[in-house]
Amino acid sequence: ICIFNLLIFGLNYLFPKDYYLLGGMNYEKVVVEGEYSRFLTCMYLHGDVAHIGMNLIAIAAAGSLVESYLGSLKMIVIYLLSGLGGSILSLVVHSGDHQVYSIGASGAAFGLLVASAIIQNKKQGRSMIQAILFVCFYAVATWSEGIDLTGHIGGAVLGAVATLLLSRNFREDDIEAFGKKMTGCILSAVVSLAA
Repeated sequence: ICIFNLLIFGLNYLFPKDYYLLGGMNYEKVVVEGEYSRFLTCMYLHGDVAHIGMNLIAIAAAGSLVESYLGSLKMIVIYLLSGLGGSILSLVVHSGDHQVYSIGASGAAFGLLVASAIIQNKKQGRSMIQAILFVCFYAVATWSEGIDLTGHIGGAVLGAVATLLLSRNFREDDIEAFGKKMTGCILSAVVSLAA
């Protein structure tokens, strides 16, 4: 995943174009013109070195942990579904602004971060509070003008759902407890965005 992201970024660097126009998530391009591939292509486009660097650090760190417990295929599925979740929420929230083009693997990265938090909580007995605080810290650290936080939230939520569905040995009360904690975290993020 990291190599593919770097390859696409390298091509964009060597042959500069406005690739976000070709593959970035945009309401008009997806809904009006039917370019549904943008739900996934936007995950592999990045604006600059810092953008791809932050995403690759999160993907490599969280992805390796998820892969070690769930295997490569399930990690890739969580990555793709998380990115898709970020794209969908971004599309819905920005439906009124046809000039917005969302790019980056941040939604997928957040999905993997949440997946690693779930796994650390269940497999290693680590506190879910610590993991949620880390994800929230990462959100704050990557928060600046032009960042599509809805992509982060959508990726985190669908990443959590995918992880719970793809993981074995989760009891119903574990899922319910996690759902309550995630609801609190999401509500906090929404309140922060509104402020």
